[in-house]
Amino acid sequence: MKKFTTTLFKIALLLGLCASNGFAQQDPMYTQYMFNGLVINPAYAGIHESISLTAGTRIQWTGSGSEKPFTNTFSVHSPIQERLALGATFIDDQIGRTNRDRLNLNLAYRIPMGLGKLAFGLSGGFMAYNLSAYSATEVGDPNDPLNASFTTTEPEIGAGVMYYTDVFFLGVSTNNFLSSQVDNNEAAMPFFQTEQHFMAYAGYVFNLNENVKLKPNVLLKYVDGAPIQMDINANALFYDRFGVGVSYRSLDALSIIGELQFPDTFFRLGYSYDLVHTDLFGQQFGTHEITLNYRFGIRKNVLLTPRYF
Repeated sequence: MKKFTTTLFKIALLLGLCASNGFAQQDPMYTQYMFNGLVINPAYAGIHESISLTAGTRIQWTGSGSEKPFTNTFSVHSPIQERLALGATFIDDQIGRTNRDRLNLNLAYRIPMGLGKLAFGLSGGFMAYNLSAYSATEVGDPNDPLNASFTTTEPEIGAGVMYYTDVFFLGVSTNNFLSSQVDNNEAAMPFFQTEQHFMAYAGYVFNLNENVKLKPNVLLKYVDGAPIQMDINANALFYDRFGVGVSYRSLDALSIIGELQFPDTFFRLGYSYDLVHTDLFGQQFGTHEITLNYRFGIRKNVLLTPRYF
């Protein structure tokens, strides 16, 4: 098992450092990705062995103005057979005048292996991209060809691989293999171009004693043309009920994470606060992110236990 997990980790690092053409990070970022895994990897579907519902809201750079970026997510997933699981995700991402709504269906095929399962996931759906034009009072020339308003829909196809046990996970994924470009016929440059994003991540749960667990996680994100971004997290969970942790995101922010678990109802509440360490420091009041998760059994003989990711 040790040799197998070491090999998987090497593969994750290799794939996380490889990608095709791109320009910059475009996909939304999530501080609490370990609690909302379906939005970054379709192989996550079914991992809770129950019907699992997750909703999340991320509001960036509060206090910086009325057009602060925000992201809303909703996901649902469940096993439908011993080896098959289905899921669906919806992401509403807004930055300034642009809005992207993404809807994807997810399928995971899971193979029992060692103490856990090796899952292969596929996702497919579409992205609706909307750009709103500036008003005449916001720009000097409302007839500028760069000042456009339009909506377009583009297909998305993603894939991922994940190995997990009750206390360990390792995965690699991309949310979209396809590249698409939205043009204005009079503009010299495209208004929007999607690029492939690759992610590799891993985490483990250490039992420090009977009542305290330590959960370190790491996430690598890469798109060609942008620096590799790394998230390093460490969360301490007490009595399987409440936790606190810190996260460092390279080139961006330092975060504080808190979580509450209610084992009797299998409800989880997560909150994080990001404080940027870039040039935006001092120009805004930080980023807030909230996640809510609820699980319930499919059959009466399903035994629900606390989940750590």
